[in-house]
Amino acid sequence: MAALRALWDVADPMPSGLVDRVQLGLEPDPDGDGIDVEVSRLVEMTAPVAARSDEFIRLVTFQSDSLTIMVMLERATDGTTRIDGWLTPGAALRIELRCPAGPMSTDSDGAGRFSLAAVPTGAVRLIVHDAGRACRIITPTIELGGSGP
Repeated sequence: MAALRALWDVADPMPSGLVDRVQLGLEPDPDGDGIDVEVSRLVEMTAPVAARSDEFIRLVTFQSDSLTIMVMLERATDGTTRIDGWLTPGAALRIELRCPAGPMSTDSDGAGRFSLAAVPTGAVRLIVHDAGRACRIITPTIELGGSGP
């Protein structure tokens, strides 16, 4: 059995980062506080586009019953990614990014704009905290890094 496992490890190895992506994907109530959770769905993802020879940009749109989240992912020269996002309808809400390196957060302005700089490579998901509705909107996991953002 050990030889058979070794054969499959060579022929079809487990993708790097798989464990991190699965753990992020299995977090339906990430804070465990019982606040309503609304899961968004991936609506559109453009392929990375080379804006300049060393710069890649990708647009991703998520949609839930109450909110649309559009993000532009731009890979930096140091391998991290800058995320510029827009919420529709626009509102000042807390935005949290969950990634294997730990959470990052920011606030959107009244028009729904937000940004996060120097986001590390790996599987990430956004959580929009809508305190007024006692609800969180959670995006599916996406992968940053590799040949594009």
